[in-house]
Amino acid sequence: MTDKMHLRPYQREAIDAVFDAWSGGMQRPAVVLPTGMGKTVIFSHLAMEFIEQHRQRVVVLVHRDELADQAISKIRSIAPHLRVGKVKASDNEIDADVMVCSVQTLAVKKRLDSVLWSGGIGLVITDECHHVAAQTYLNVMAAFGCFSGKTYAAGFTATLARGDGVGLGDVWQDVVYTKSILYAISKGYLTDVRGKSVTVGKLDLGSVKRSGGDYQSGDLGRALEDSDMADVLSTAYREHAGDRPGVVFTPTVATAHGVADAFRGVSIRTAVISGETPREDRIKIYAAFRTGEIQVLVNCMVLTEGFDAPWASCAVIARPTQSAPLYVQMVGRVLRPWPGKKDALVLDVVGTGGKLSTLIDLAPGQVESIGAGESLEEATLREADPDARSCVVRDIKVRDLDLFAGSSQSWLVTNAGVMFIPAGEGEVFLWESNDTFDVCYAPKQGRWERLHNGMSMGTAMAWAETEAEERMPFNTTKNASWRKKKPSDAQKNFAQNLGIQVSDAMRSGEIGNEISVKLASRKFDKHVRRNA
Repeated sequence: MTDKMHLRPYQREAIDAVFDAWSGGMQRPAVVLPTGMGKTVIFSHLAMEFIEQHRQRVVVLVHRDELADQAISKIRSIAPHLRVGKVKASDNEIDADVMVCSVQTLAVKKRLDSVLWSGGIGLVITDECHHVAAQTYLNVMAAFGCFSGKTYAAGFTATLARGDGVGLGDVWQDVVYTKSILYAISKGYLTDVRGKSVTVGKLDLGSVKRSGGDYQSGDLGRALEDSDMADVLSTAYREHAGDRPGVVFTPTVATAHGVADAFRGVSIRTAVISGETPREDRIKIYAAFRTGEIQVLVNCMVLTEGFDAPWASCAVIARPTQSAPLYVQMVGRVLRPWPGKKDALVLDVVGTGGKLSTLIDLAPGQVESIGAGESLEEATLREADPDARSCVVRDIKVRDLDLFAGSSQSWLVTNAGVMFIPAGEGEVFLWESNDTFDVCYAPKQGRWERLHNGMSMGTAMAWAETEAEERMPFNTTKNASWRKKKPSDAQKNFAQNLGIQVSDAMRSGEIGNEISVKLASRKFDKHVRRNA
């Protein structure tokens, strides 16, 4: 049986959300969690529990050596009773209970057929599932029956957005579980992060060619090499990062070697990792980085996914980007907690011209600005205005629900105008006073709790959504698939007993909202003082 004690609460919730989605008729749910929150742990447990329940085998799709080895190691540690095999290059362990497969290997028809003919596959798990828009992934998933109802699928990633703007809605039907980076920082699952810009005067980003919504790697690399970026960056690292172990991201191999040479020139122990680095050499370099023999790894965009070095506390973005998903992937490499690690530092290479992704992209919609030297959590607390006085409700007006159109959460409004999100056995709600808002929680029974005081409406909504996420037992986003289903007789009867008029056209989500508004209005509206 599954040992659930080793799972963090949100990891257990994510697994349950996937099983609930399958039970509800969804074939391809996705889970989105920040880098460092244990996606491999989650899908390892998911694979084990699926095998226990369905007595069918599991395929895990990955696209790089490191991801394959990490998945195999984690699954074996969690489920030592299962046979875990690799299907990649010369490895062809197709009789395993869980097959960790390189998607490039399965793109070869002969290799794919050998896995298909081995039979008994009921689930395909895709790691870093934002890659699935690529035709190779689509072909492999289609061959397994992930689009025909034959085989279940589940996707895991830190972001479902792609820098090239390609949509993923046709592949992953719904994000059934997600947590934000700010949530993870506030709970100690990730470390806080602060940033500093490293200005390179000779770097003109306005002249760099763009492709797929971002700077073209080759042209960006040439622009960086023609500037004095490497020397400026090495000096900045010595000044601001000191003895921090760090990871530098560059657009090209030539840029990576140029940066490494400059770092060595100021006595920073540095090594280069690229797609050209042999596997045996990579293993040796990672070991030297782990022991401190090497302080900094410079890489040509091969450590954006699957790289696990929690002791690293500095990310250098020497690959300026306009892609928020790529920026999040790069910064995410240094956010894992580690003994003695107080925070992470991000050094952003900037030049003239061009709009770049920044730390604000780690918490979209939750932070409006980050001051010089300020951490992400400090910026959130500053914008929350912690010195504001406690609120006394004076006049709450009914607001147009279009205010919430940009939110993924199911925001509702009581008859008297109290804005709230149903969250587990209670409600997270906003309490207004003189144009500022408190974020509060009202459990089903017991005293209400004030969580955050005196905020602007946008900041209060962001914090309320974060607080609601923690309390939700399953996916309650406004686009959740269960909302589109027919209501049960029990739900309709309960609504009618509350005095709600139910029509045959109403879906489960609509009736659920009506019930929530009715109950919340009874709870909150008697405390609202109008026209005070």
